[in-house]
Amino acid sequence: MTLSIAQCERSGVALPTRDEGLRSLRGYSLVELLIVNALALTLLAALFAATADLIATAAVSSAQSDQAMRARQVMRFIEQALSSARMPAEWLGGDAGTWSHAGWQTPLPICTPLDEVSPGRRWGGVDVIKATDLSCIAAGDATWGLYVEQIRVCPEDCGAGAGYVISPSPCSGATPSISEHTHWRVAWQFNMDRPPQCNSGWPWGRVDRVLLTDRTGRSSIEGLPTLRFQSVSGAEGYQWRQAETLVAGITDWQPKMIAIPPPANLATGAEDVTLKLLAVAMGVTPSQVTHGVSLLSVTRSLLPSTLRLND
Repeated sequence: MTLSIAQCERSGVALPTRDEGLRSLRGYSLVELLIVNALALTLLAALFAATADLIATAAVSSAQSDQAMRARQVMRFIEQALSSARMPAEWLGGDAGTWSHAGWQTPLPICTPLDEVSPGRRWGGVDVIKATDLSCIAAGDATWGLYVEQIRVCPEDCGAGAGYVISPSPCSGATPSISEHTHWRVAWQFNMDRPPQCNSGWPWGRVDRVLLTDRTGRSSIEGLPTLRFQSVSGAEGYQWRQAETLVAGITDWQPKMIAIPPPANLATGAEDVTLKLLAVAMGVTPSQVTHGVSLLSVTRSLLPSTLRLND
């Protein structure tokens, strides 16, 4: 039913005025629209600024996490290499618990073929060498190298393939006899089977040599400074494999051996009573240019697992 104007007025229904009716027909004014647009743009600008800050923060966090991860990769590799950098304790008899065995010894010269050395009481060790002085390895622009001679017990963890086998000299007889006076010889074999001269039950193992050196970004394939890894080839004859990139973005590589003197009350009659602590300093560059991310400097001291400074 349609009500007339008079009926609306009598019933108390408010009628729109002429101005209100015209306003509802024409919409918002240009000034009002401009004000709304300005407010919307301000809100969008604030939103974009907050989003940009979040993206920048996430990029910095990701770059720093990547640096820390690469630093851990290097340290983990070094720790694993050092874990077998000396003769197993069970191979040393009564000499295993002495002060001289608590640390790392100096290995044989890196360019000396292993099978040209007379049998000795000790193998394995850690040393920092000047890469430019090496005659058996093309070191390129490397300055310092971390050289590790490893002893792996066979057949548990010596791997397969050709390599250098270490065994007691001699190792014949039905009952194995190992003491601190036992000498060990190294010989190249086509496989990691038990040495033919050793009877069953006698211990034997594998000798590996590894070298870590740095390379500047100018000479690396990646265009970044890198830490490189090399090992002795399994081919017959003493040869080193080509260097491979271990971790990219490693610079300022500075390994150093620090001598630790024995306690004052320890007799110094042992052949080597100076323990060695390995200190590694290096820098880790960002994988890409990221504002707010600088070079990560890492310094760490590594001790043999059996050594405790507070003993």
